[in-house]
Amino acid sequence: MRWIALVLMAMLAACSHPSPAFWGVAPVRVSVGQSTFDVRIVGRHAQAIRLSREWAPRTISVAPRAAAAIAEVSGCAVPRLWGDQAMLEAALVCGWGASARRGVPRVHECRVVPTRRRWTEVTCTPRAED
Repeated sequence: MRWIALVLMAMLAACSHPSPAFWGVAPVRVSVGQSTFDVRIVGRHAQAIRLSREWAPRTISVAPRAAAAIAEVSGCAVPRLWGDQAMLEAALVCGWGASARRGVPRVHECRVVPTRRRWTEVTCTPRAED
């Protein structure tokens, strides 16, 4: 019986299960650079779960790719992200002049925001196109 419980726990830990706010929302799979994400959007709130295997990624290196993936799916600006290197959530800013071009992942520049929360907060802005 103990082995069955361990196998079930291992199987559940390996999936890209969303947080309760995103249950029932079908994910959109997006690849940006070397990262692949399942992106879910509910209203003006988005969640990106990294599916790709990367050796010891840091949040600050994954955040620009997650912001680009969320912007690609939502068509909105992604000014702030929070989370860790496996799951990042974002508040979306949609409206006049804030939307990203759909279908084209834009490169984002991100920086860590000092905070006392458990997760890292990152602010991201799309890089000016050359």
